[in-house]
Amino acid sequence: MIKIIVRFVLLFAIVATYTGINAQEDINTNFLYKRNNYITDTLGMVVYHQSEQIESILKKNIVVNKTKKSFRGYRIQILSVSGVNSKDKANKEKAELLMDYPGIHVYVVYNSPYFKVRIGDFISKLDALYFMQSILKDYPFAFVVADDINYPYIEKDQIDKNEIKP
Repeated sequence: MIKIIVRFVLLFAIVATYTGINAQEDINTNFLYKRNNYITDTLGMVVYHQSEQIESILKKNIVVNKTKKSFRGYRIQILSVSGVNSKDKANKEKAELLMDYPGIHVYVVYNSPYFKVRIGDFISKLDALYFMQSILKDYPFAFVVADDINYPYIEKDQIDKNEIKP
């Protein structure tokens, strides 16, 4: 009885394998790659239809984005002072930072009653942390803060070479 079952299973496996191979060879795949040759004048064009409300919202969005001068990013806060002569202290620290790090942008921000000195325009927090590591020896209490930052300046030759770096 066991021999009959084993022979039947082997025969079934052989037949299933043989028909499986032939079934793969018989599939016609021409329909997958069918090309519409009758549309030649619009080849490569995208036509979209949208309501007038969506178009007006998009125009408003474009106008708003043109007026924005900044977006959310990160800066490194160096100093926060309040009290008498706090503005002078912040401006003095700004001058020292500009002399020590000439390539970085320095900002003095006033949030009552504090004057804060922040540096950099970093798109990602990782970039800010990387730069902060290089200044920690001079400013051990520096830390990264989320802030509205200026758009980065991109030179024309960077655009041509696709080498845009923050």
